[in-house]
Amino acid sequence: MMNGPARRLVGAAAVAALAATALAGAAQAHPHHPDRDLGRQTLDSDDGWAAAEGGTTGGSDADDENVFTVETWSELKEAVQGDESKIVYVEGDIDAWTDADGNALTCDDFNDPEYSWELYLETYDPEVWGWNEPSGPVEDARDRSYQAFREHILLDIGSNTTIVGKRGASVTHGSFYLSGVDNVIVRNLGVHNAYDCFPSWEGDSWDSQFDNFELSGATHVWLDHLDISDGDYNDHEDAPVIWDARVERLDGAIDIVRASDMITVSWNHIDTHDKTMLIGNTDSDRYDEWDELRVTIHHNWFENISQRAPRLRYGQNHVYNNFYTYDPDSGYPYFYSIGAGAHSAVYAENNAFYMPSVEAGDVLRNWGGDAVHIEGSLFNGRRTDLLDAYNEAYPDDPMSGEVDRGPEFHGRIHPAWAVPWLVKFKAGAGNA
Repeated sequence: MMNGPARRLVGAAAVAALAATALAGAAQAHPHHPDRDLGRQTLDSDDGWAAAEGGTTGGSDADDENVFTVETWSELKEAVQGDESKIVYVEGDIDAWTDADGNALTCDDFNDPEYSWELYLETYDPEVWGWNEPSGPVEDARDRSYQAFREHILLDIGSNTTIVGKRGASVTHGSFYLSGVDNVIVRNLGVHNAYDCFPSWEGDSWDSQFDNFELSGATHVWLDHLDISDGDYNDHEDAPVIWDARVERLDGAIDIVRASDMITVSWNHIDTHDKTMLIGNTDSDRYDEWDELRVTIHHNWFENISQRAPRLRYGQNHVYNNFYTYDPDSGYPYFYSIGAGAHSAVYAENNAFYMPSVEAGDVLRNWGGDAVHIEGSLFNGRRTDLLDAYNEAYPDDPMSGEVDRGPEFHGRIHPAWAVPWLVKFKAGAGNA
């Protein structure tokens, strides 16, 4: 009979062998060929909700005259316009805070003549203004500044578009905006620090407006192998506290709202962010209809994420094979990972969580939902029923697990023990 150390060595060897097999399977399913043209690649027919109802092809059939390689923000903004099929390759590190000649810009370059940050703070100091929302000439000037800034940093993407980063490519300070469009693919790119120069004071808190990605009424969208982060700005450690509230500069990483539908979010590395992925922007059904907001989230690495990975209202989400890690030294607080909101249907399976400082009962959060199905979870190396853990921790706000899985729009669902190996090896830009 083997003793304890020998048994552990055999067990470790077995796990390593199984992991190698899993990685080989992932490499076979997602082979990396340097000469493969990602711009001509379409979403597989079983790869999540974006494969439904006609699938997602982006601009893969674009004529040669609609294939662009861009190196500046102004070139990128021009290339993604219109609904004709187009492929846009991003090369190098593009900063949205640059003018048409590539010169660096700062927040002050967008100031209206009647606005400055110092004047805004002086005017709406609660000791002078009271604890009320701003109004009047200075607020109007802030809004004009915001509108000019928004026009510059928003990447307004047309339908039938594929955007692909060449190896190592990134976009900083830009906000990818998909509004009322269909059939868009964004892959293999770093997208960092969608910083708001003109946050608004709400009378009791600061509010920023820009997401790394905002999908508003968009359909058939595939976001794949992206690196999404706050860049060199930490919204909790770097933001000042003014009038007893943190001055928020960053909003969502990926927000999917206003009845967006048929979305696949796969193999991304989302690193060190607070409000990460909001799906459905209001408890009202004004925008978010019952039969929309169908989103698949798989094989993503959520690293040092405070919350919303995802948070769902309405809609139907399949959340599988994602890897969640958290280090309390990241500077970001941890609140929860998966949130069930009004009329939501989250079906989560075979996800892995490594967060030793977090209690199992805090992985889920009830935001007005009554159910979330979660099975096959690996929590800090142990198989854990996270719904039971939540209900035990919060008996006054329980949830059931009665959620329909939905159609079989998915490829292989890996065992949870393989997820850390697979996702850390294959997720993020450069691994498509």
